[in-house]
Amino acid sequence: MSASPGPVTDPRRVREIAAELRAAGRFALDLEFVSESRYVPELCLVQVGWGDPDAPRVAAIDPLEADPAPVLDLVADPAVEVVLHSAQGDLSLLGTRLGLAGENVVDTQVAAAFLGLGDQVGYAALVEELRGATIDKAHQFTDWCRRPLSDEQLRYALDDVRHLPAIWRELSARLAARGRLGWVAEESAAVARAAATRTDPGEMYRKVRGHERLKPASLGALRALAAWREREALASNRPPSWLVKDPTLVEIARRLPERPAELGGIRGLSEGAARRHGRALVEAVREGRDVPPPAEPRPRRLPGPARGWGSLVAGLVQARCREADVAPRFVASRADADALVRWWIEGGTEGAPEPDLPLLSGWRRELAGQAALDWLAGQTAIAADPGSASGLKLVES
Repeated sequence: MSASPGPVTDPRRVREIAAELRAAGRFALDLEFVSESRYVPELCLVQVGWGDPDAPRVAAIDPLEADPAPVLDLVADPAVEVVLHSAQGDLSLLGTRLGLAGENVVDTQVAAAFLGLGDQVGYAALVEELRGATIDKAHQFTDWCRRPLSDEQLRYALDDVRHLPAIWRELSARLAARGRLGWVAEESAAVARAAATRTDPGEMYRKVRGHERLKPASLGALRALAAWREREALASNRPPSWLVKDPTLVEIARRLPERPAELGGIRGLSEGAARRHGRALVEAVREGRDVPPPAEPRPRRLPGPARGWGSLVAGLVQARCREADVAPRFVASRADADALVRWWIEGGTEGAPEPDLPLLSGWRRELAGQAALDWLAGQTAIAADPGSASGLKLVES
């Protein structure tokens, strides 16, 4: 097998590639990075593929030698379509490190889920299914920050974009035939928005296990402690748990220490950590204890008989998804089903404006939401149908 082209290290060539990608109007993108021992992964290689889907041009840019910004900035250009597979991780890295948000992104993993090819199908499996090619996984766990990169490593990295243009051509044709291109565009845009949105440090306490059991003063302290830890983790690019683990953070908040000396003996806080961060921890406690966050609203439970309705709506959604070859997680969660039922029993039949619920909008309503409304209204009934793909059928009441 011939050697793969070496990585691009010349800034001028990076700019030339960016111009070619912009002129093409579409390109495949993949990133190689190292996440071990880091809070935000370290970008180590940028791969792009463009041109003829059957014989695309490919290039790997070495971000340790040349700034890849001219290429990566195209992710935020709405005039250029960017094709990725399982885009969340790559887009999250670009959002955190470079402040980039995808504007015209296509995620082929999402596209496959709308065609019955598997929920969260892997890239290698999709290449084999649609291209009949095999991806060598030998370098899947390579340390991409080490140099020099071997020909085999580069070949593996470039394979991640070599097949993407043809895969997207095939998927988009199938989606268009079933009227689902818009569905995938909407969901890919949602993936891009989520990836570009980082939780505010002041809200990180909600992710700390056990926060809901704290009294108001301790909860305020925990909010300030978690915000401090998040900022420190980002500044040092080390996982938050390396600074202070969750149970220890909760215990500090519970005790409300007023002096660094009072941190001694708290389980999980070493003497070294207490020396390094003691003053900051106590200051965070002092800052937050008098400003407790507002109480979190507790989700209301459905009244007695209606609890079973939520299960039936969720089952109906899953049945319609199986019939349509769509992964159910893109359509509605159990919480979404319960929200629809709650709205219905609280007056949804009386002509009130419809709430902003996933099952009541766009393609989701077309696929499953209207069927759920018809059942709630008593216009249809759910019957077992062992011979169908879903195992259920709706019959007029």
